[in-house]
Amino acid sequence: MFVSRRELILTLYRWMTRAQRAQLTKSFEKSCAFPACILFYHRVANHAKNGWSIRNKNFERQMDWIQHHATPASLDEIRLSQLKGSRSKAMVGVTFDDGYGENCEFAIPLLVERKIPVTYFVSTHYVETGEPFQHDIANGNPLRPNTIAEVKRMASDGIEIGAHSHTHIDFGKSLGKKQLKIEISDVRKKLQDWTGQSIDYFAFPYGLKANITQVAIDAVFEAGHKSFVCAAGGFNLPGGKANHLVRCHGEPGFAAVMNWLTFDPRKVYSRSPIEFQNHDLQAPTLRQKTLVVPESSHAVLN
Repeated sequence: MFVSRRELILTLYRWMTRAQRAQLTKSFEKSCAFPACILFYHRVANHAKNGWSIRNKNFERQMDWIQHHATPASLDEIRLSQLKGSRSKAMVGVTFDDGYGENCEFAIPLLVERKIPVTYFVSTHYVETGEPFQHDIANGNPLRPNTIAEVKRMASDGIEIGAHSHTHIDFGKSLGKKQLKIEISDVRKKLQDWTGQSIDYFAFPYGLKANITQVAIDAVFEAGHKSFVCAAGGFNLPGGKANHLVRCHGEPGFAAVMNWLTFDPRKVYSRSPIEFQNHDLQAPTLRQKTLVVPESSHAVLN
């Protein structure tokens, strides 16, 4: 089995920082302040490998670890514990972006069978038309998106559906009110009509600071969403923001995900780079208990 250099380095780094991670865990347990880590995936399949796909076996291995070593949690459970300001156990959220048809072949049945909460963010244009995503076309490998029937079936099976825009647009660009309505509020209404669910969460496509603006954030809350999620990496500390949840990439390998889930001491207290004006859903500030992490733990990776 091939193991990448990055996986080897991360495995070594996790071993070198095991004492700091144990210290952090004891601190979280004592203060009832465990972080929540939210993973995001795109596509689970064994064929047509690309940078945003993970093989079935690797995905199942990650779910095995989460079920045995943490508490799988819905975005609502994580958001409410943010507002409460305390978390007595390590929570892990599972989310998907875009809406790939192959996810209904292995990943979704697995999650439903195991009763692992999941939020499935879809871009409605591709679900409606069946057109491949533009990034797959550019990659030379067009892949099938979900159908409306699959989205409805997932909702009936207890999967929470979330909004991921209409056309997978980059919200970092200058967009007018009409375009924002098409990409945000119209999508929420459409998904609610399809599923019968309240669509409470919005995931910004690409999800980094450069892809999110205050105008777009305002439109998300004006449309009625409770919270938005990004892909900037990081942990959700209890007492922190509840209307903006940060997520980490559920990478194809195992070491990178384990580095997040076992509380990387370099990142556990880092703040989201996405700043925005407060809204009514903003959680009250909680004074965080901070541990001093030895400089040696910063030396392996930048």
